[in-house]
Amino acid sequence: MAQGIGALPEVLKVGTNEMELVVFRMYGTHPDGSPESLDYGVNVAKVREIIPMPALRKVPDMPVYAEALAEVRGEVIPIVDLGKWMKIVTPPDMEIRPKVIVLEMLGTTVGMIVHEVERIRRIKWDQIKPPPSLLQAKHGGRITGVTKIDEESLLLIVDLESVISDIGALMPKHGVALEEIERIGKKKLKGNVLIADDSSVARKILRDTLESAGLHVIEAMDGKQALDILNDFLQKIGDKPITDYIDLVVTDVEMPEMDGLTFTKNVKSNSKLQILPIVINTSLSGEENKQKASLVGADGYLVKFDVTRMIQEIARFLS
Repeated sequence: MAQGIGALPEVLKVGTNEMELVVFRMYGTHPDGSPESLDYGVNVAKVREIIPMPALRKVPDMPVYAEALAEVRGEVIPIVDLGKWMKIVTPPDMEIRPKVIVLEMLGTTVGMIVHEVERIRRIKWDQIKPPPSLLQAKHGGRITGVTKIDEESLLLIVDLESVISDIGALMPKHGVALEEIERIGKKKLKGNVLIADDSSVARKILRDTLESAGLHVIEAMDGKQALDILNDFLQKIGDKPITDYIDLVVTDVEMPEMDGLTFTKNVKSNSKLQILPIVINTSLSGEENKQKASLVGADGYLVKFDVTRMIQEIARFLS
């Protein structure tokens, strides 16, 4: 496997535990009134383009952070004001020329207003840590990771799934999924499923879906925590197979500490864990990403949040 990965072009190398982020800056105000700058990042793979501020059309009865639409290349898309969404108070005397980052994920195109786009940075996931509780509280639980980018500055990873959820564009159809359970001839599925995802929104959707199907869910916030859980099981069960205790793993790709591809690669290289089926569940679509998942040994690939498809895939491994 290592030899095959080494022969791949850079874009297809997997299990390297790193990603490229579009880094942008927001300007806020400290409690004492002094200005502050805040650096954030989003995955390059989710960015379609970065454009100047387009003409905005107000939409009635929407939250203040999502009260506008814009036409971008012939498509009318929702526009999220990131500063208002994150409750950042911009210094009143600061001149800002905002940009719009156009994102494509979860079957949705959305524009996100930011104050300044800095650059693209390549960062290893093990350098990104889960945000401490005080930092999460300040940002309303809307970041999934934090890392240092120089001696004084922190880079915060935005929970884009939370953005999509808050504007009402993320609406999984659980009823349809339950009909699918009945269609495959089961009232309920049975088994223990380990899920790994750094987004609290994604974990809740996964947990609710799987528990409604009759499954017991064990949660991890990133790939490192999920691997620690599996290794802890191995220490306790002796020579018994891991599948006596965990039937399936469903993992995101983008996570702090250890990404889902690196996690999968580690599991599949462990003789005691490799029997575990692993389904990649990600907001990243496209053949290239499926190929990456396959190269590290993933047994299935899902694009969030097609709940009916998820139940079909999980039933395949639990039948």
